[in-house]
Amino acid sequence: MFSFFKSKKKKVGLFLSGGAVRGIAHIGVLRAFEFFKYPIDIIYGTSSGAIIGSLYCAGMKPEQLIAIMETLSMREFVKFKLSRQALFSSEAIQLFVEKHIGKVTFRDLKIPLGVFVTNILTGKAELIRGLDLDVSSYVRASSSIPGVFTPTTLESKTYIDGAFGSDQDLNTFDCDIKIACNAISEKPLQIIPKTIPELVDRAAECLMISKGYYQAHYYDLQLNVIDQPMSSIDLKFRKSLVEYGFKCIENNRKRIEAIL
Repeated sequence: MFSFFKSKKKKVGLFLSGGAVRGIAHIGVLRAFEFFKYPIDIIYGTSSGAIIGSLYCAGMKPEQLIAIMETLSMREFVKFKLSRQALFSSEAIQLFVEKHIGKVTFRDLKIPLGVFVTNILTGKAELIRGLDLDVSSYVRASSSIPGVFTPTTLESKTYIDGAFGSDQDLNTFDCDIKIACNAISEKPLQIIPKTIPELVDRAAECLMISKGYYQAHYYDLQLNVIDQPMSSIDLKFRKSLVEYGFKCIENNRKRIEAIL
């Protein structure tokens, strides 16, 4: 049963998608990886996946992440700024990350981390891994959802949420086994979105679902963590999201162990 541990060690990369609040499901994924003693040699995160990934790579355990999410309020991510670009300042995301892990560089992390951002001029995704770069700044950039959070300018480049960029050129990763966890449900909605935020949210979901299809060949295994549509901003299902993440890994143990 545990013969997969005896083979030559391969470097495992775990890819965590965006999804705003739904990214909380990635905590359950990480909890399951630890529970079943599956290795994680590097994490690649996008948007909320980058937020969760940065905290974990800095040394926080899943139980600590769960404790943070249990008391989390959307007010922590709401910093009003008079701007024609967005409703809120993306600085709140950076402050949230620094509150929990400090102002650290990628070199300081206990587990290597790669963060996806979208260059607003080229429309292409960029993978950030520079050892001397500031983690919280690039996690902020990766999570700068257009229209919601202001774009983030770093090193003379302006970035928006990493989920929005074309990443077909990003086909080389520092791992042998690539496991992707998608926190956006592919199930159809039961109710048509009625408000502007709901419509914008659904448009982003449609983009991420379509990207998931063409990105499938990147990975050795791509898992859909959430099996039903859920709000991107409603925290009332936070406990369920963690359970979704754990159950996804638990239910796919044979598939995971077959490639480790």
